[in-house]
Amino acid sequence: MPVVPSADYYNIAGVRTYCLRAGKGSPVVLLHGLGATSYSWRRLIPELAERHEVFAMDIPGFGRSDKPADFDYSFPGFSKWLMSFMDAFGIERAALVGNSMGGCIALRTVLERPARVEKIALLGTPVYEHNRPALLWPLRWPLVGSLLGMAMGPWSVALIAPTAFYDKKCVTPELLAEYSHSLGSPEGRRAVMRFMQAILPPDAKDWIARYPEIRQPALVIHGEHDGIVDRASAQRFVDTLPQATLLGIPKCGHAAQEERPEVVLPALMGFLNGGA
Repeated sequence: MPVVPSADYYNIAGVRTYCLRAGKGSPVVLLHGLGATSYSWRRLIPELAERHEVFAMDIPGFGRSDKPADFDYSFPGFSKWLMSFMDAFGIERAALVGNSMGGCIALRTVLERPARVEKIALLGTPVYEHNRPALLWPLRWPLVGSLLGMAMGPWSVALIAPTAFYDKKCVTPELLAEYSHSLGSPEGRRAVMRFMQAILPPDAKDWIARYPEIRQPALVIHGEHDGIVDRASAQRFVDTLPQATLLGIPKCGHAAQEERPEVVLPALMGFLNGGA
């Protein structure tokens, strides 16, 4: 029988956080992408939970979690919050699996808190400065960004979501409804704007230069039709790390765990259970 995750709310560093939790074993934390939610891992959680304790939360500012005005919606802020999340569940060390924004959070965390990270798996993760979503880039502009931010809503999700997938049939009404949580309220729109304003920190080059410090095993999954992260960037990143493997998936876009779970799941299971 597939493992069915439990869903509940937890107070993590003062933020009411929605989290799916399932299974027993070594902990695996799943971090979703920009605008997405824990829903993006629905095809992977049941089987991962057969051998691991799996946590998939809605990151603050997204989905069903709170979207506080005073939260630090930057990668350092998310990484600090992730440490609070792990502390709240007594997780000393975990494998981090992240898609896009979630991969960047995992990357920042392994560089800042290497002792807390067992392995990292990155799916469609923007690892260099030019790997950024072009459609959302105007949100960083002071005046235009404010106007666009106020105007965002479910229509924005319907416009942007198809760009993440090679197979447009993946963009179902259910998916659009789920990913509209973030932009369906003023608080959610504010969170997205704050994140976009902080997406490229002034010290980005310094952090990129530190990639060779990552000693943990890393699995980098790249959809070969990813419109944000190109193959050359993924390969360059993998070549930089001491223990990294690149998996390219044909006919796949930016969210491989949703579009090609039949490829991602066995690769991820092999990686988490001993493969590097």
